[in-house]
Amino acid sequence: MKSEIKDSCKILSLVLLILLLHHSGFSQGTNISREEHRKIYLGLSLSPSQSQILNDGIFSGSKLISDKMISFSGSIDFGYFFSSYFGLSTGAGFVAYKSQLSLGSYQNMFTSTDSENESYERRVLGTDIKETQNVGVMRLPFILNLSIPIINKAGFFFQTGINMDIPLNKNYTSSGTFTYKGYYAVDNVLIENLPDYGFPSNVSTKTDGKLELKSLGFDAIATAGFDYFINEKIQIAVSGSFNKSLSNISGYSTPDKFQLSSEQNQINSLMGGSTKATISSIGVRIALRYYLK
Repeated sequence: MKSEIKDSCKILSLVLLILLLHHSGFSQGTNISREEHRKIYLGLSLSPSQSQILNDGIFSGSKLISDKMISFSGSIDFGYFFSSYFGLSTGAGFVAYKSQLSLGSYQNMFTSTDSENESYERRVLGTDIKETQNVGVMRLPFILNLSIPIINKAGFFFQTGINMDIPLNKNYTSSGTFTYKGYYAVDNVLIENLPDYGFPSNVSTKTDGKLELKSLGFDAIATAGFDYFINEKIQIAVSGSFNKSLSNISGYSTPDKFQLSSEQNQINSLMGGSTKATISSIGVRIALRYYLK
């Protein structure tokens, strides 16, 4: 963490140095650096991206694989520039995250009781388990804007800041093949292949449900790109964008007591058995800005 902070400080210092040198160079020559800078804008942005929802710390199974999937986001932006180089922006938007998780095998055991209230050890084995997780959040950004004009109409820009995320959409779809067995220690008997008694084998199951997420989350964002004024009021900006959550988004508790499937035709989300879940995305951001002043 300390090294990441040092690297970020170095990058920010370099950007500030470039801005200062750039400003000094323009002040000595012809003024094409937007002396009468445009200050206030309203904007609309769209972003296709590759998103990922990581679930860390899953136990009682093989290695969990999380594949990135294509998702889209959009926002309405409001910004204010103090000078041609520095500004702040905020707004509101909707951001979608989507990821497919794969677990080759799963096994677990726990104490249960049968219809005659007799205690036994229930054993669950699963294979070819797949889960698609969808998380959609309303985003409220707080962004620092750094601009480097090249000519009067065009320039490079950097954005960095914090997003406040409020989950709106949170669901999952799971599938897999499961076998349920019962071991009675008193009689030293293992019961299996008896579906009428709750011990079916190789049951193909598909189900869906709601994810349990924290009501509020935060993520960091970094953006870099190129902007161009189409006319005196309208500007287009194209950039690459990356963001990652700063903390655990999962609202599940006691993952040590997690059961992926305790009975036939029922699969709980893999997020419930993870110690930490995070979201991230990388993509292209296209924005249109209309300057009011």
